[in-house]
Order: sequence, then C-alpha cells, then structure tokens
Amino acid sequence: VRLLAELPLDREAEGRFTVFSDEGAVLYGPIRCRGEADDAEEGRHGTRDNDAVHDHGDHPFGSYRIVAVEQNKTPARSYGPFFLRLVPLNGEALTAWHAGRRGLGIHGGDLGDGTVLRPTYGCLRADNETMEAVAKLVKADFAAGRAVLYDCRPLMP
Repeated sequence: VRLLAELPLDREAEGRFTVFSDEGAVLYGPIRCRGEADDAEEGRHGTRDNDAVHDHGDHPFGSYRIVAVEQNKTPARSYGPFFLRLVPLNGEALTAWHAGRRGLGIHGGDLGDGTVLRPTYGCLRADNETMEAVAKLVKADFAAGRAVLYDCRPLMP
C-alpha cells in the first residue's frame, strides 16, 4: 500500500488522506486529515506559526517510510488506537529530521469540538476509525515483507 496526505500550505484547514494499492487503486478514502501544529505548543517551544521544520511545528511535506505500527492498548485521547512511526526520505520532512525533529507519525485521536480534527504536535491526524483500517493494511504489507511509503504534499485547489 501507499499513503498520501494532501494538506493546505498553511496547514490550518483539514486536508485529504487516501490509501492506494501498489497498482494505484484507491483502497481507502479520501477522508479528512489534519497536519497543523497546536499553536499553544508551538509557542511554548518557540516555533513560528506555519513552521514545519522545527520541533512541535506543522506536519512536514515530503516522502516518508513507515517503519512501525504501534498499537495503543488503552488509546490515549491524543493518539487514538494506532501510531504509524515515520522516517523521512526527502523534502521538508528530511530537512526537519536533520534539524533534530523526531517522533513524526500518523495517528488518530479524539475530535476537538466534535466536528473538526484537533491540531497535533507535528504529526498527521486522521480519525480513529480510519487509523484502525489503515493500520490493518500497513501491518498486512509488513507481514508480507513489503515496505510502505507515505507522501505528504500540498493540496492543490
């Protein structure tokens, strides 16, 4: 499988998240996702608004390899049932990695006000139901010995 997130340049609004087969067929989505950092957390860490390179900033554009599927046995409010651990391959994501940014991932979590996905601390957030389905697909590829790639790019109008 291959995962794709398309986010607005300023990351303020929700974007689209889609899962494709290796042949390019849509397996899941597109569904909504969010890659905006929590403004208060950015402020506590001295990170500028709309900064995707520095710690606790927005989710960086670029290509990644998913290296682990971590299940939360008692899902935390902020991460939901699964956390897909990412290692950057290129783009803003790799620049962020070289700047010391670690812990990037894709996860679920409770909704903010009930209608909008909450900001994160630099990860991509989808809803918990989506993360259940995506984790199952990624684990199946891992079990078959296949690498799983994820791309995050700007949302084109």
